[in-house]
Amino acid sequence: MEYKQFVVKAFEREPGKWRASVERANGKALLRAMARRRRALDKFITGMDATAAEAAMRMAIAAIDANAFSRISYRDKRQARLAPKAIEPGGARADAGRPVDAFGVAD
Repeated sequence: MEYKQFVVKAFEREPGKWRASVERANGKALLRAMARRRRALDKFITGMDATAAEAAMRMAIAAIDANAFSRISYRDKRQARLAPKAIEPGGARADAGRPVDAFGVAD
C-alpha cells in the first residue's frame, strides 16, 4: 500500500507473527546519516510482532505519521520555534501616530 509517498508492506515473519516494512515510493533512502560514514537506511521494518497484517501496517503508518523518516530533525524544529520574532522593517509599529500615555501604552 502507498501512504504519504511511502510504500508500506506487511509480511509474515513466522506463522501468526506479522511485521511491516517501509520504503520511499521513489526508491531513495529513508534516512541518511550525517556522520563520517555515509550510511543510509533504505528500508525500515517494525520492531514488534503483530498478530495480524493490518496491525503491523498500522504500526508502520504510525511511524510515518510521527515523522520518523522526516528530513527535518527534532533539533531543527526546536531551533525554529525558539527563533526570535521577526523585527518590523524601519521600526514601524502598528500603533505609530497614536498618543501614548505616561506608561508607554497607546490609546
